[in-house]
Amino acid sequence: MNLFYSTMEKFCDLTVKVSSLDVRLADRSQLFQILPFLERHLPSSCETHSLVLSALLASKASYGIYFLRNPNRMKKDDYSAIVGVKGEHRLDSHNQTQKVWILGGWGVSETALLRVYQAIDRIDWKCDIVLAYNRAHHPHPDFLRFFSDRQRIQMPFPLLDRYAIDVSMALKMEINLPDDVYVKSLEQCHAPLVFETWPYKYLTTLQDVSEEIVHLPSAGIFLKSNDKLVAWIMCHHPNGMSRLMTLEQYRRKGYASIVTKYLTKRVAQSGHLPYVNIAIDNSASSKFFKSLGFRYLDAGHVWITSPRDPLRDNEIVVYNNSGLL
Repeated sequence: MNLFYSTMEKFCDLTVKVSSLDVRLADRSQLFQILPFLERHLPSSCETHSLVLSALLASKASYGIYFLRNPNRMKKDDYSAIVGVKGEHRLDSHNQTQKVWILGGWGVSETALLRVYQAIDRIDWKCDIVLAYNRAHHPHPDFLRFFSDRQRIQMPFPLLDRYAIDVSMALKMEINLPDDVYVKSLEQCHAPLVFETWPYKYLTTLQDVSEEIVHLPSAGIFLKSNDKLVAWIMCHHPNGMSRLMTLEQYRRKGYASIVTKYLTKRVAQSGHLPYVNIAIDNSASSKFFKSLGFRYLDAGHVWITSPRDPLRDNEIVVYNNSGLL
């Protein structure tokens, strides 16, 4: 069944009376129960689904999946809310390592989802940066209160539009290559180039980029003459497909379309739903992905909280209001 013709889940105003003690951090066996549940709720669960799948594949402590079971159901595989957490790093203005937590959640209601947020115990709200991806363009008042209570800088939250393509369509994508290039997945040796050319590298580290290349699907276009990498795109949770880049001297050759098609197919083959988050004012990126068969999925926004860092606070705002995230 085409995902885009199935009934989309909508947040409702159901009140779930539970304690944060009911929220659990999933172990590996529980992840195998959560994954098929989220698959049944695709495409609306795409961000959380990708985090759970990556947590299983990577088996790294940088991933954490928190869940709240549905108190109104007896089934063990029925949930009210699931939140995926991914830990990354960046260097602050004092050249000290700072943790960056990226959150993507799904829930039957925002009340249930908030319960899970409140129970996440691995975040140091005084020192860490948090980017929390949520549905809808307008934040729920309870979420606004939750982040305000952390007494953190409240960054302008970027408004996003999500686009996705059905897995069956992605698997049928045809890729026509010019005679002078070839395409393949990125390798760890390509991480320095990806990192150094990324305009917002101050929000990540070379190690984080390298690990994503190892554990997540990626794609690059290489010149046959010297094996030079000239264009690429990779996955970056929970943004989906991200970091699309073509070296300036190789632009306007159609490489962006080729490398994006290749990754779209690789993502589908890897069990992920191909999707992207695009800032609402980036019409060029929206037009580009729609031309490849992606369709509008739903709206979203990002909560951004950070301890005060006068030299870099503005960088975080600029990054999160920039086009394709």
